[in-house]
Amino acid sequence: MFTGHTVMNSFNRFVEHLRDPLYRNGYALVLSSGLTSALGMGYWILAARLYSTDVVGINSAILSMMMFLGGAAQFNLVNVLNRFLPRAGRDAGKLIGVIYLVTSTAALIASLIYLFGINFWSPSLNFLVESPFSALAFIFATISWCIFALQDGALTGLRQATWVPVENVIFAVAKAVLLVLFAGILPSYGLVASWVISVGLALLPVNILIFRRLIPAHMCATEVKYEPIVASEILRYVLADYLGYMLWLGLTTLLPILVVQRLGATANAYYYLSETIAYSLYLVSRNMGMSLITEGALDQEKLQEYSIRVLLGTSRLVLPLTAVVVLGAPLILSLFGTNYASEGATLLRLLALSAVPNIITSLYLSIVRVQRRMKAVVIMLVSLCSLILGLTYLFLPMYGINGIGMAWLLGQTVVSLILLCTELRPLLWHKV
Repeated sequence: MFTGHTVMNSFNRFVEHLRDPLYRNGYALVLSSGLTSALGMGYWILAARLYSTDVVGINSAILSMMMFLGGAAQFNLVNVLNRFLPRAGRDAGKLIGVIYLVTSTAALIASLIYLFGINFWSPSLNFLVESPFSALAFIFATISWCIFALQDGALTGLRQATWVPVENVIFAVAKAVLLVLFAGILPSYGLVASWVISVGLALLPVNILIFRRLIPAHMCATEVKYEPIVASEILRYVLADYLGYMLWLGLTTLLPILVVQRLGATANAYYYLSETIAYSLYLVSRNMGMSLITEGALDQEKLQEYSIRVLLGTSRLVLPLTAVVVLGAPLILSLFGTNYASEGATLLRLLALSAVPNIITSLYLSIVRVQRRMKAVVIMLVSLCSLILGLTYLFLPMYGINGIGMAWLLGQTVVSLILLCTELRPLLWHKV
């Protein structure tokens, strides 16, 4: 029987639990992903109700290309912020500023190359170059998305991840409001317009917060652990990490383009919404891993202890959430329409199940990034992405979009089992 004293003790333990930066920042990032995913699902429900499946398919393909180019232009520097910013001290502002400048320039160049060769890369999207306005809007969107994604890495590296859910919820709400407003004004491109404008509006206030308030506070809090920024070390870190990162980025953002080309825009609408829901489960492991990298970088002697705690904490979140998605897949997708439920339920179940072995692969990547074992990062990501992509090409003609889910589940399971039997075996059997 619960008493007031029991409840108060439980509450006090929970508050004490949250005082630990490893959990506080990890949970803040998970909360951000959860809220963003919930609001994002509401966004796509509105999109499915307000726009045709062809419009949803084409707009989602544009957004995927924007995210791919913006992600490619980041050079995976979000991981640099996550890994090196905790000890950057007085160099924190310079590190963030230089990364923003480099990635914005790269995003501009990548966008121009894509648009000039759009008839070769993706002829189904060649309407983007039909007018200077649409081309400039696409370039602006790519650059803005690049910086927007880096902001989360900066906030996490500064150990201020509690601001991430605030930022992303405001973005998600603004995006949904604009989606409704644009349904009548821009019936063909309202999704893209709502997304791009919301990203642009989020950049200024967040970066004012970062540079004027959070960086000075971080400098004072971590002064005793300051390490000078060495450009050559960061360059080696980035170069080794970038190949595997690009494979992962290509795998997650270019599959919608592949589906549009081979199965059509309608099939991509079914795939894209199922993938968006399932990927929120992946973000739980990714976000807890980001907190592990930040805290592990500050105190590597506790890396093994932190790793086991993150593994247990992540499992407590991912396993029940996966069960909910698997059991409720038809009901969840029915919110978008009956066709989405009938065509995407099996795919959603397969993708959700693949998030369970992803707990292991994501944990391993976080550990080796803290240790700067970048060769291990590359080997693991190349192996995983190559396996999933190869299985996708094999299964897609036979099973349609369900083949992609089969590829993700099988690929993640094989790689995680190998890691459990090799690299992670000493960690799991070690008593803290």
